[in-house]
Amino acid sequence: MAKDRVQIIVIEDELGEYKTYTISPKKIKRVIFLFFCFFLFVGYVAITSTLKLKNVARENMKLKEHLAAVSSQNEKLEEEVVKLTEERDKVVKALSQRVKMIDTIMKTAGIKKSLKSGNGGEGGVYIPIEKMDVEQFYQSLDTVDEMIDTLRIYPFGVPAYGKISSKFGMRVDPFTHLLAFHPGVDISNKPGTPVRVTADGKVVQVGRWAGWGKIVVVRHPSGYKTVYAHLRKIYVKKGQKVKLGQVIGEMGNTGRSTGPHLHYGVMKDNRWINPMKFLEVAGNVWKRR
Repeated sequence: MAKDRVQIIVIEDELGEYKTYTISPKKIKRVIFLFFCFFLFVGYVAITSTLKLKNVARENMKLKEHLAAVSSQNEKLEEEVVKLTEERDKVVKALSQRVKMIDTIMKTAGIKKSLKSGNGGEGGVYIPIEKMDVEQFYQSLDTVDEMIDTLRIYPFGVPAYGKISSKFGMRVDPFTHLLAFHPGVDISNKPGTPVRVTADGKVVQVGRWAGWGKIVVVRHPSGYKTVYAHLRKIYVKKGQKVKLGQVIGEMGNTGRSTGPHLHYGVMKDNRWINPMKFLEVAGNVWKRR
């Protein structure tokens, strides 16, 4: 039996005293088995922990990449919002400029506002500008531009300020005292009163006509022609492009005339049209400014 046991001698001090421990092989095997199990457990824990840490690291990397993508997308959205805001502000500014432009055109043409602002009734649905689509602003801008184009090519302007001395239609001729057709309106004022073109266009005739004296004829993109007769001076040439409100001459007394005035005529498809249809839009042209 002694051979089945293992003696372990442990020296405890310098004098050589020692103690002897006897352990059976079974106990040794148990201790070795326990140590083996312990190391297996430690190894398992180490391996699983390492794998978990790697998984956590991968998840963290994915989260970082996701956060980076979200951050990048958020930056793009912010840039898009800023861009849309700037674009909207740009269009609103353009609309404001167009409104001023229309006001300037109306003033240049001599058109008076028929509606006055005041303390009357107001109402309607309130829609903040921030909630309006930029496309809506562009549509409004296109509409306003069309309005401006219309204002500039149709003869809505006032050719000269003064008094309406003779209207369109049948009248008694001042020279023959017989009934005759008058193809325009006469606006009388002092000699030298500025005569302005009533719409954008191109000068197609300059010179003298029998009975009309010094005359200017302008063709407009709308298809209308305007005639300015009995002028004292002419400031434009044939073929010249003119703009609404541009001074093209001075009121005079040339041709078949009883006094200084402007004969203003409007034509469409070689037919005379009553200019008052346009002048009434502009207001009381016989009142001097």
